[in-house]
Amino acid sequence: MTELIFIEGVSGVGKSTMVSKIAKDLEEQGYKIKAYLEFDFANPIDFYSTAWLTEAEYEALCFRHISERSAIWRYTICVKNGKLIKYYNQDKPLFQEPLLSELKEKEFCYKPEHPVSFAEYTSIYESVWKVFAAGVDEAYDFILFDGSLLHHPINDMMRNYHIAGEQAVSHIVTLLHALGNRKRYIFYLRTEDVASQLKKAHVNRKQHEPTEKEIDFWEKR
Repeated sequence: MTELIFIEGVSGVGKSTMVSKIAKDLEEQGYKIKAYLEFDFANPIDFYSTAWLTEAEYEALCFRHISERSAIWRYTICVKNGKLIKYYNQDKPLFQEPLLSELKEKEFCYKPEHPVSFAEYTSIYESVWKVFAAGVDEAYDFILFDGSLLHHPINDMMRNYHIAGEQAVSHIVTLLHALGNRKRYIFYLRTEDVASQLKKAHVNRKQHEPTEKEIDFWEKR
């Protein structure tokens, strides 16, 4: 049975580098590997630029945009009580206007204009993880994920719902239970100085220097 490896840690701590290194080492030992790095459009359990629509909203959207219906179907993830639609592949938009803007207004995770309730957020996530667990390609010995269990979900939960630690734990436990009895490994890459780590990461990525508010957010996270 395919085993799962989750590499976690704050931004810039080296998650992607570690995932790539572990994948390479395991492949050299003869294992068949699949690795999902940050922002990978194909990641089956993480969301980047993904809209959430109820069944009724989805049907109405398809009716309004008949000419793009096949593309909508192609990028749709069916979950309990609704649909998720991916509308960007990294920096590449997957739809034309005005459909693209409509989907942005329905953003599910990253600074959504109209966030669903926290309970529904967890329920949707759980549904996606159950679908993944039921359809894992057993041809792989290991599947590796970069920040998909803790890093990205907790960032979104803190930003959108201002959750307490107990709520975050409950959400993560729900996701792990959704995987059933599949064996998994979770590695957290620690850093003793979050502020310095963030500043270094922002310089390396040619981003603005992190503000005190951003540093405080990450330290609490």
